[in-house]
Amino acid sequence: MLLSLRMLGQFGAVNAGVAFAWHRIALAAYVARQLRLPLNADAPLAATLVPTGHLGLARTSLARWLTGQPPSDEDSALLADWLNRREHDTVLYAPAAWESVLLPVWDQHTIAWRRVNRSDWQVTNCARAHGFDELAAFRLREPPASAAPIVSVPGDPRALFTRVLKMDMLGLMAIGGGALARAQTMATDYAAVRRQGGKLIAAHAAVQQLLTDIESARLRVDQALGSFGLALDEVDLGAVAASRIDVHKHLCHAANQAVQVHGGIGYMRDLGVEKILRDQNMLRLQAGGIHDARQFVAGWKGASA
Repeated sequence: MLLSLRMLGQFGAVNAGVAFAWHRIALAAYVARQLRLPLNADAPLAATLVPTGHLGLARTSLARWLTGQPPSDEDSALLADWLNRREHDTVLYAPAAWESVLLPVWDQHTIAWRRVNRSDWQVTNCARAHGFDELAAFRLREPPASAAPIVSVPGDPRALFTRVLKMDMLGLMAIGGGALARAQTMATDYAAVRRQGGKLIAAHAAVQQLLTDIESARLRVDQALGSFGLALDEVDLGAVAASRIDVHKHLCHAANQAVQVHGGIGYMRDLGVEKILRDQNMLRLQAGGIHDARQFVAGWKGASA
């Protein structure tokens, strides 16, 4: 798994938006294989995946269900609303030519899946997102009479969904770490040639502090990903979610520090460092975001206590 995460980090260093698209395409292929759905060999990049609904990670209800607790009526109602694609839009960031998307659904008190063809649902183009410039943004809405069948999970649906969430969160951290590594190189190289006040800005204490913040965040993500170098099923989902809350906060802060090292030119799109900051913010919002994830972690830890 560490090899896969390092590869994602390398892709993220080149272009975080494209790396994110590849990551979700790979997850879609993985889930399709688990569900024994046919894959289109002629269009391997046409299918993508959205692993969550609205309401972040469904507060504490999803955590309780994933840890094997029978859902209460309140949990079932929240989980059904969380994955209700008729009442709530599903936001998708993907290549403009996507053809289908895999989505989890709440069915008969468990999570099943749907593979939705683009032509079968209401799809609205959105304004360009904050980051991910290479991707297009869409809002999906299930029509009243959807033709997309519900696909039950062979075996344990909890195990599959847990693996998907772990792979998605770890991948997002790896992409963010790669993007920050590139921002660090850009900031360090710039500080080594830019002069102000008669000396290189790398010699100024304020810039040294900015560079230290970037290095600290890069080490933090490296250590976090290294701590999950186990077989996937041995990795604790609650620990991954908690680590992601911490890591993405520091990734966004460090990317902002890289912009600050460059001064005013850092805000110019010609340079590219501001794009890394925007992409980090977009990565932070995926897989339910990091703010509501705190409730998920609380539910997970409470269930395992």
